[in-house]
Amino acid sequence: MSRANPGRLYFPGLNGLRFAAAALVMVSHIEQLKKDENLANLDAVTWIGKSGDYGVSLFFVLSGFLITFLLLQEDKVTGDINIRKFYTRRILRIWPLYYLIVLLGFFVLPYCVQASGLENVLKTAYWQKFLLFLFFLPNLAMVAFPQVPFTAQAWSIGTEEQFYLIWPWIILMVKIPQKLITLLLCILTGLLAIRIVVWLLHIETLPYETMYKFTRIDSLCAGSILAAVRFKAGYRIRFPDKLMGVLLAISILLVLPAIKLIFNARLPYFVCCFYPLIGLFWVSIVNSSLQEKSFLFKIFNNTILRFFGKISYGLYIFHWPVYMLFESKTPSWSNLYGLSSFTASLLAAFVSTALSVILALISYYCIEIHFLKLKRFFISEQRP
Repeated sequence: MSRANPGRLYFPGLNGLRFAAAALVMVSHIEQLKKDENLANLDAVTWIGKSGDYGVSLFFVLSGFLITFLLLQEDKVTGDINIRKFYTRRILRIWPLYYLIVLLGFFVLPYCVQASGLENVLKTAYWQKFLLFLFFLPNLAMVAFPQVPFTAQAWSIGTEEQFYLIWPWIILMVKIPQKLITLLLCILTGLLAIRIVVWLLHIETLPYETMYKFTRIDSLCAGSILAAVRFKAGYRIRFPDKLMGVLLAISILLVLPAIKLIFNARLPYFVCCFYPLIGLFWVSIVNSSLQEKSFLFKIFNNTILRFFGKISYGLYIFHWPVYMLFESKTPSWSNLYGLSSFTASLLAAFVSTALSVILALISYYCIEIHFLKLKRFFISEQRP
């Protein structure tokens, strides 16, 4: 990890994890679309059907960790946190692709697919949704209105932007890692308590699955706690046996479906109680991936995964509209070329994934990299 400049911290083991997060989301989405098109799919398999939730939670843990560590390091090195420069760096990283997919999703892509009911879904509260997307509130748009088909993936970007809007000011006020950890633990405990109360009230008319997308700060808080702990401990946490933490987290994940079956909960146990646990699971993985001698570091720091991690933002943004375009054509491919539905679906998944990678490459080298180069003008200088 480079520590000399607070704006250029680099954790080599995390780029591969970014790709792992994007890949989990992509697997979930392709199986979901197959299910929607009545094609052979694996969406019913628990870990595959929910892999999108796992992947997004990993993105949030990484964001919470990196942003919190960066801000704490900036305060240590420069004596202050330059909020203006922080926001400018986030704008240069997030805004270009976000607004590109919003414009495409509202004004271009809907006219490329002819699907039953698509036009009505798009036109319902059209301008209200567009304004919410414009001001980085896509998660609120998902709760209040039918989602815009090609921009559904943007809800998590909105959640992160809302976190970025508030979190630097909190760190600026608190600064001390120990106090920050206490605050984050209070937030996590309060969130869990509120969700359990709502669950016990059995308000079955609430849109739980979409509502909790607006409150998915569990993993952001978990990643921030890891950053504060590692920063306080001098950049690393030493466990007698790091593998034990990973095995414990995996055991929790395996037990959760059994708990849900045993209690046969009518209201969504997953969204009420699972998000804090999945955040802790990813924290253990991220922490292990930061240890240069660990097995996970060696896996996620390999050249191929680092490369795909570099283009993971483009993969995340573009894969969903590409998958939608291809899956909508799968039945016609099956009829036209005499392919079985399984073969046509498999072919569509392969071709659309390849195209998503190509678009992500074009996006990175033709769009993103030019904005990323500008970030060097907005890095806080080390105090003498």
